[in-house]
Amino acid sequence: MDRRSFFRRVKTSPFKSYIFPPYYDKKEDFLKCAECKTKDCLSACNEKIIQIIDEKPVLDFSKTGCTFCDECAEACTKQVLSIIYKKEKINAEMIINPQKCIAWNQTICFSCQDICEEYAIIYKGMLNPVIDLEKCTACGFCIGVCPTEAIETKII
Repeated sequence: MDRRSFFRRVKTSPFKSYIFPPYYDKKEDFLKCAECKTKDCLSACNEKIIQIIDEKPVLDFSKTGCTFCDECAEACTKQVLSIIYKKEKINAEMIINPQKCIAWNQTICFSCQDICEEYAIIYKGMLNPVIDLEKCTACGFCIGVCPTEAIETKII
């Protein structure tokens, strides 16, 4: 495959910009979600972060994050989400934007660090938080508590 074909395929991929629950085998399996009439994964989510977009369950971290509780996987009738595929990390990386982060701009704030159960947010000095991507599970809790929306996601 030449380079142009590769990037054309990425551009037209139906999966390019979604954060999925951490219970799938292959992204192509989400095509089965179109057949699902019940959308039980949506109601099973205790945190209410699953939204159906383009007939796929995607995660919205604007208010809270994923607890990896397994409820959506147990509720999935099409076996797209399944506990046997449970991942330790969601398909995203969290990135702190220093221009938006008030801690990076000389105001004491520990909102993201306080909520991080994995201790993945560390401070260089008193005011410069960074995310340790080795520890981060991309659960998304830090996004909802950030007062300036400085934590952004990168789909991986």
